[in-house]
Amino acid sequence: MKKNLLTSIPLLCLLGGFTHAQEAKLPEKPMPSRIVGEIADGKPSPPAPPKKQPNFKIHWSKSHQVNGQSITFNKVAALPPADMEQKSVEPLGQAEITRRARKIEQWIESVKQSGGFFTVSATIYDHKTTYVRWWNGKEEYACYSNVDWNHLGGFHEFVGRGKRFSMILFSANSSIKQMREDKRAGYRNSLPKIPSLPNLATHGARYMVIKGDEGNDDAMEFIEAIHDLYDENKAALVKAWQERKKNHEIYRRKQEALRRNPKPKPPLVINWTIRKDGVEQEERKRRKSEAPSTNRKEVKP
Repeated sequence: MKKNLLTSIPLLCLLGGFTHAQEAKLPEKPMPSRIVGEIADGKPSPPAPPKKQPNFKIHWSKSHQVNGQSITFNKVAALPPADMEQKSVEPLGQAEITRRARKIEQWIESVKQSGGFFTVSATIYDHKTTYVRWWNGKEEYACYSNVDWNHLGGFHEFVGRGKRFSMILFSANSSIKQMREDKRAGYRNSLPKIPSLPNLATHGARYMVIKGDEGNDDAMEFIEAIHDLYDENKAALVKAWQERKKNHEIYRRKQEALRRNPKPKPPLVINWTIRKDGVEQEERKRRKSEAPSTNRKEVKP
Protein backbone atom coordinates (compact mmCIF):
# COMPACT_ATOMS: atom_id res chain seq x y z
CA MET A 1 0.00 0.00 0.00
CA LYS A 2 1.32 3.39 -0.90
CA LYS A 3 2.79 5.84 1.59
CA ASN A 4 2.58 9.62 1.79
CA LEU A 5 4.66 10.70 -1.17
CA LEU A 6 6.44 13.66 0.42
CA THR A 7 6.90 12.58 4.01
CA SER A 8 10.68 12.78 3.57
CA ILE A 9 10.47 16.50 2.69
CA PRO A 10 8.77 18.06 5.73
CA LEU A 11 9.93 21.59 4.85
CA LEU A 12 8.01 21.51 1.58
CA CYS A 13 4.66 20.48 3.00
CA LEU A 14 2.85 20.94 6.26
CA LEU A 15 2.73 17.79 8.38
CA GLY A 16 4.17 15.63 5.63
CA GLY A 17 3.24 14.68 2.13
CA PHE A 18 0.20 14.24 -0.04
CA THR A 19 -1.30 11.00 -1.20
CA HIS A 20 -3.26 10.46 -4.38
CA ALA A 21 -4.90 7.34 -5.64
CA GLN A 22 -3.59 7.85 -9.17
CA GLU A 23 0.03 8.51 -8.15
CA ALA A 24 0.57 5.26 -6.28
CA LYS A 25 2.62 2.56 -7.94
CA LEU A 26 -0.06 -0.06 -7.53
CA PRO A 27 -1.42 -2.67 -9.96
CA GLU A 28 -4.06 -1.53 -12.40
CA LYS A 29 -7.50 -1.29 -10.86
CA PRO A 30 -9.41 -4.43 -11.94
CA MET A 31 -12.64 -2.49 -12.49
CA PRO A 32 -13.81 1.14 -12.47
CA SER A 33 -15.29 2.66 -9.35
CA ARG A 34 -19.07 2.82 -9.16
CA ILE A 35 -21.84 3.50 -6.68
CA VAL A 36 -24.08 0.60 -5.73
CA GLY A 37 -27.70 1.67 -6.20
CA GLU A 38 -28.94 5.20 -6.78
CA ILE A 39 -27.70 8.44 -5.23
CA ALA A 40 -30.36 10.11 -3.09
CA ASP A 41 -31.50 13.48 -4.43
CA GLY A 42 -33.55 14.53 -1.39
CA LYS A 43 -36.93 14.51 -3.15
CA PRO A 44 -39.79 13.67 -0.77
CA SER A 45 -41.56 10.37 -1.25
CA PRO A 46 -44.98 10.61 -2.90
CA PRO A 47 -47.90 10.53 -0.45
CA ALA A 48 -49.53 7.20 0.13
CA PRO A 49 -52.85 6.72 -1.69
CA PRO A 50 -55.91 7.11 0.54
CA LYS A 51 -57.23 3.89 1.98
CA LYS A 52 -60.68 2.73 1.00
CA GLN A 53 -62.94 3.02 4.03
CA PRO A 54 -65.58 0.35 4.77
CA ASN A 55 -69.21 1.39 4.50
CA PHE A 56 -69.99 1.33 8.20
CA LYS A 57 -73.52 1.35 9.58
CA ILE A 58 -73.47 4.08 12.25
CA HIS A 59 -75.57 3.54 15.40
CA TRP A 60 -74.83 6.91 16.94
CA SER A 61 -72.33 9.73 16.56
CA LYS A 62 -70.80 12.48 18.71
CA SER A 63 -68.58 15.36 17.61
CA HIS A 64 -66.23 17.57 19.63
CA GLN A 65 -64.00 20.56 18.90
CA VAL A 66 -60.51 20.11 20.32
CA ASN A 67 -57.91 22.83 19.68
CA GLY A 68 -59.69 23.91 16.52
CA GLN A 69 -60.06 20.37 15.19
CA SER A 70 -63.32 18.50 14.75
CA ILE A 71 -63.21 15.00 16.22
CA THR A 72 -66.13 12.65 15.60
CA PHE A 73 -66.74 9.36 17.41
CA ASN A 74 -68.98 6.92 15.58
CA LYS A 75 -70.27 3.74 17.16
CA VAL A 76 -70.66 1.41 14.21
CA ALA A 77 -71.91 -2.07 13.54
CA ALA A 78 -69.20 -4.67 13.18
CA LEU A 79 -68.56 -5.74 9.60
CA PRO A 80 -67.91 -9.29 8.47
CA PRO A 81 -64.19 -9.94 7.87
CA ALA A 82 -64.79 -10.19 4.11
CA ASP A 83 -66.12 -6.62 4.00
CA MET A 84 -63.01 -5.26 5.70
CA GLU A 85 -60.88 -6.16 2.66
CA GLN A 86 -58.15 -7.52 4.87
CA LYS A 87 -55.90 -10.10 3.31
CA SER A 88 -54.69 -12.73 5.68
CA VAL A 89 -50.92 -13.04 5.83
CA GLU A 90 -49.56 -16.50 6.26
CA PRO A 91 -46.71 -16.67 8.80
CA LEU A 92 -43.31 -17.53 7.40
CA GLY A 93 -42.23 -21.10 7.77
CA GLN A 94 -39.00 -21.97 9.54
CA ALA A 95 -37.36 -22.91 6.23
CA GLU A 96 -38.11 -19.47 4.74
CA ILE A 97 -36.91 -17.68 7.88
CA THR A 98 -33.66 -19.64 7.75
CA ARG A 99 -33.22 -18.93 4.03
CA ARG A 100 -33.68 -15.17 4.48
CA ALA A 101 -31.38 -15.03 7.49
CA ARG A 102 -28.73 -16.95 5.60
CA LYS A 103 -29.00 -14.57 2.66
CA ILE A 104 -28.39 -11.57 4.93
CA GLU A 105 -25.43 -13.33 6.58
CA GLN A 106 -23.93 -14.09 3.17
CA TRP A 107 -24.23 -10.43 2.13
CA ILE A 108 -22.57 -9.22 5.34
CA GLU A 109 -19.79 -11.78 5.00
CA SER A 110 -19.20 -10.90 1.33
CA VAL A 111 -18.77 -7.19 2.20
CA LYS A 112 -16.47 -8.03 5.12
CA GLN A 113 -14.28 -10.26 2.98
CA SER A 114 -14.24 -7.67 0.19
CA GLY A 115 -13.76 -4.05 1.30
CA GLY A 116 -15.51 -3.94 4.66
CA PHE A 117 -17.84 -1.73 6.69
CA PHE A 118 -16.69 1.75 7.74
CA THR A 119 -18.11 4.47 9.97
CA VAL A 120 -16.95 7.87 8.71
CA SER A 121 -17.04 11.32 10.30
CA ALA A 122 -16.45 14.33 8.04
CA THR A 123 -16.08 18.00 9.00
CA ILE A 124 -16.20 20.17 5.87
CA TYR A 125 -14.51 23.57 6.03
CA ASP A 126 -15.90 26.19 3.62
CA HIS A 127 -16.85 23.46 1.11
CA LYS A 128 -13.16 23.11 0.20
CA THR A 129 -11.28 20.97 2.72
CA THR A 130 -12.62 18.09 4.79
CA TYR A 131 -11.26 16.58 7.98
CA VAL A 132 -12.12 12.89 7.70
CA ARG A 133 -12.04 10.25 10.41
CA TRP A 134 -12.78 6.58 9.81
CA TRP A 135 -12.45 3.42 11.84
CA ASN A 136 -10.98 0.06 10.95
CA GLY A 137 -12.09 -2.15 13.80
CA LYS A 138 -11.23 -0.19 16.94
CA GLU A 139 -8.38 1.76 15.34
CA GLU A 140 -9.09 5.36 14.34
CA TYR A 141 -7.66 6.95 11.18
CA ALA A 142 -7.76 10.59 10.12
CA CYS A 143 -6.81 12.65 7.10
CA TYR A 144 -7.40 15.98 5.42
CA SER A 145 -9.01 15.76 1.98
CA ASN A 146 -9.33 18.38 -0.76
CA VAL A 147 -12.81 16.98 -1.57
CA ASP A 148 -16.05 18.51 -0.33
CA TRP A 149 -17.49 15.43 1.39
CA ASN A 150 -21.00 16.84 1.11
CA HIS A 151 -20.77 15.37 -2.40
CA LEU A 152 -20.12 11.89 -0.98
CA GLY A 153 -23.48 11.64 0.78
CA GLY A 154 -26.64 10.06 -0.54
CA PHE A 155 -25.31 6.49 -0.85
CA HIS A 156 -23.94 3.78 1.42
CA GLU A 157 -22.18 1.28 -0.82
CA PHE A 158 -19.67 1.55 -3.62
CA VAL A 159 -17.22 -0.59 -5.54
CA GLY A 160 -13.62 0.47 -5.96
CA ARG A 161 -10.30 -1.24 -6.69
CA GLY A 162 -12.20 -4.47 -7.23
CA LYS A 163 -13.74 -4.47 -3.75
CA ARG A 164 -17.11 -3.58 -2.29
CA PHE A 165 -17.26 -1.06 0.56
CA SER A 166 -20.13 -0.12 2.85
CA MET A 167 -20.05 3.10 4.88
CA ILE A 168 -22.15 5.20 7.20
CA LEU A 169 -21.22 8.88 6.77
CA PHE A 170 -21.84 11.58 9.37
CA SER A 171 -20.97 15.05 8.08
CA ALA A 172 -21.11 18.65 9.27
CA ASN A 173 -20.14 21.99 7.74
CA SER A 174 -17.99 24.66 9.39
CA SER A 175 -17.00 28.18 8.40
CA ILE A 176 -13.43 29.32 9.10
CA LYS A 177 -14.61 32.95 9.13
CA GLN A 178 -17.21 32.18 11.78
CA MET A 179 -14.68 30.20 13.80
CA ARG A 180 -12.28 33.16 13.77
CA GLU A 181 -15.07 35.46 14.94
CA ASP A 182 -15.90 33.00 17.71
CA LYS A 183 -12.24 32.94 18.77
CA ARG A 184 -12.07 36.75 18.91
CA ALA A 185 -15.25 36.74 20.99
CA GLY A 186 -13.74 34.21 23.39
CA TYR A 187 -15.99 31.29 22.41
CA ARG A 188 -13.07 29.24 21.05
CA ASN A 189 -9.56 28.65 22.34
CA SER A 190 -7.96 27.75 19.01
CA LEU A 191 -8.53 27.14 15.31
CA PRO A 192 -7.95 23.90 13.42
CA LYS A 193 -4.56 23.66 11.71
CA ILE A 194 -5.70 22.92 8.16
CA PRO A 195 -2.85 22.05 5.79
CA SER A 196 -2.57 23.41 2.28
CA LEU A 197 -3.66 20.70 -0.16
CA PRO A 198 -3.31 20.52 -3.95
CA ASN A 199 -6.04 22.17 -6.00
CA LEU A 200 -8.88 19.76 -6.72
CA ALA A 201 -9.57 21.10 -10.21
CA THR A 202 -6.00 20.68 -11.43
CA HIS A 203 -4.71 17.75 -9.37
CA GLY A 204 -7.80 15.69 -8.67
CA ALA A 205 -8.87 14.17 -5.36
CA ARG A 206 -6.03 14.04 -2.82
CA TYR A 207 -5.66 13.52 0.89
CA MET A 208 -3.07 13.74 3.66
CA VAL A 209 -3.07 11.11 6.40
CA ILE A 210 -2.43 12.55 9.86
CA LYS A 211 -3.43 9.63 12.08
CA GLY A 212 -3.29 5.85 11.74
CA ASP A 213 -1.02 3.14 10.41
CA GLU A 214 -0.66 3.72 6.65
CA GLY A 215 0.75 0.23 6.33
CA ASN A 216 -2.65 -1.25 7.14
CA ASP A 217 -4.00 -2.14 3.71
CA ASP A 218 -7.53 -2.86 4.95
CA ALA A 219 -7.90 0.66 6.33
CA MET A 220 -6.06 2.55 3.59
CA GLU A 221 -7.82 0.86 0.67
CA PHE A 222 -11.09 2.45 1.75
CA ILE A 223 -9.81 6.03 1.70
CA GLU A 224 -8.00 5.45 -1.60
CA ALA A 225 -11.02 3.80 -3.20
CA ILE A 226 -13.41 6.58 -2.23
CA HIS A 227 -11.06 9.21 -3.70
CA ASP A 228 -10.95 7.12 -6.88
CA LEU A 229 -14.73 7.09 -6.80
CA TYR A 230 -14.88 10.88 -6.54
CA ASP A 231 -12.50 11.40 -9.46
CA GLU A 232 -14.44 9.01 -11.70
CA ASN A 233 -17.97 10.08 -10.69
CA LYS A 234 -17.53 13.74 -9.72
CA ALA A 235 -20.17 15.14 -12.09
CA ALA A 236 -22.90 12.77 -10.88
CA LEU A 237 -21.97 13.26 -7.21
CA VAL A 238 -21.99 17.05 -7.45
CA LYS A 239 -25.28 17.07 -9.36
CA ALA A 240 -26.96 14.83 -6.77
CA TRP A 241 -25.69 17.04 -3.93
CA GLN A 242 -27.03 20.16 -5.66
CA GLU A 243 -30.42 18.43 -5.98
CA ARG A 244 -30.37 17.47 -2.28
CA LYS A 245 -29.45 21.01 -1.33
CA LYS A 246 -32.21 22.49 -3.52
CA ASN A 247 -34.87 20.08 -2.25
CA HIS A 248 -33.81 20.65 1.36
CA GLU A 249 -34.24 24.40 0.87
CA ILE A 250 -37.69 23.86 -0.68
CA TYR A 251 -38.67 21.70 2.28
CA ARG A 252 -37.31 24.26 4.76
CA ARG A 253 -39.29 27.08 3.18
CA LYS A 254 -42.48 25.02 3.18
CA GLN A 255 -42.03 24.18 6.86
CA GLU A 256 -41.36 27.84 7.69
CA ALA A 257 -44.50 28.90 5.79
CA LEU A 258 -46.56 26.28 7.64
CA ARG A 259 -45.16 27.46 10.94
CA ARG A 260 -46.21 31.04 10.22
CA ASN A 261 -49.54 30.15 8.63
CA PRO A 262 -50.56 26.70 9.87
CA LYS A 263 -53.23 24.89 7.91
CA PRO A 264 -56.45 24.01 9.74
CA LYS A 265 -56.38 20.47 11.01
CA PRO A 266 -58.55 18.11 8.96
CA PRO A 267 -61.55 16.52 10.67
CA LEU A 268 -60.76 13.32 12.53
CA VAL A 269 -63.27 10.47 12.46
CA ILE A 270 -62.93 7.54 14.87
CA ASN A 271 -65.14 4.53 14.20
CA TRP A 272 -65.44 2.03 17.01
CA THR A 273 -67.42 -1.08 17.79
CA ILE A 274 -67.55 -4.02 20.19
CA ARG A 275 -66.51 -7.27 18.59
CA LYS A 276 -68.27 -10.45 19.60
CA ASP A 277 -66.34 -13.06 17.72
CA GLY A 278 -65.51 -16.55 18.91
CA VAL A 279 -62.12 -15.61 20.32
CA GLU A 280 -63.56 -12.90 22.53
CA GLN A 281 -66.34 -15.17 23.78
CA GLU A 282 -63.80 -17.86 24.70
CA GLU A 283 -61.70 -15.27 26.53
CA ARG A 284 -64.70 -14.09 28.52
CA LYS A 285 -65.56 -17.67 29.48
CA ARG A 286 -61.99 -18.28 30.61
CA ARG A 287 -61.95 -15.15 32.77
CA LYS A 288 -65.31 -16.03 34.27
CA SER A 289 -64.16 -19.55 35.11
CA GLU A 290 -60.96 -18.25 36.77
CA ALA A 291 -62.78 -15.61 38.83
CA PRO A 292 -63.30 -16.48 42.53
CA SER A 293 -66.76 -17.76 43.37
CA THR A 294 -69.14 -15.42 45.21
CA ASN A 295 -71.56 -18.20 46.24
CA ARG A 296 -70.28 -18.82 49.76
CA LYS A 297 -72.11 -20.95 52.29
CA GLU A 298 -72.50 -19.34 55.68
CA VAL A 299 -70.99 -21.43 58.43
CA LYS A 300 -72.93 -21.14 61.64
CA PRO A 301 -71.15 -21.58 64.92
